[in-house]
Amino acid sequence: MKSNQNNNLSGNRLAMKSGANQYGYSLIEVMIAAFLLSFSILGIASLQMIGMKGTQQSMMKQQAMSVVHNMIERMRVNQAGVIAGDYVLDSSTFDCTQTLPNCTTSDCSSSEIALLDQLNIVCGYGSSPSTGAVKVTNVKDNAILVEGTLQVTCVDCSKGDVALSVGWVEREFGKEEVNVPQSLTLNTRIAAP
Repeated sequence: MKSNQNNNLSGNRLAMKSGANQYGYSLIEVMIAAFLLSFSILGIASLQMIGMKGTQQSMMKQQAMSVVHNMIERMRVNQAGVIAGDYVLDSSTFDCTQTLPNCTTSDCSSSEIALLDQLNIVCGYGSSPSTGAVKVTNVKDNAILVEGTLQVTCVDCSKGDVALSVGWVEREFGKEEVNVPQSLTLNTRIAAP
């Protein structure tokens, strides 16, 4: 009888060792899967950050182009102001507290129109007085360049040749405390003499 019991016990041990009745995953397999999943999620998150940085840089370049386009359109309308050199400006020293010319009740001179255009581009419509903040105002949409600057210089004002330069600051990816200056310069002829 003893040998019969030994056979039954050894049979049970064999059944336990073989694992034929076990289902599921072991703890090590689950931990490895969790590690791989978390590692891949971290990789996707870093790609998302790089994509967001590219989107921010693209947005700033688009805003800079909008500043240049807006100023050029205003200058094309007031060619006499361009030839007279009334559009020459440096936004870092521009005074936004100047009084707006009232062109709705009386005719404005070309220099008053140029001043109105500069106040609208550099200071924005209805913005609080500040100095050096380049703002683009398009149909109630105020877009601001980070630490933006605008400079308009005459290459040859008598021929209507001007240079527009817009500057802004971007943060370097991975080094948020590092500012990288960017600029966009356009030389154009606004008016023909």
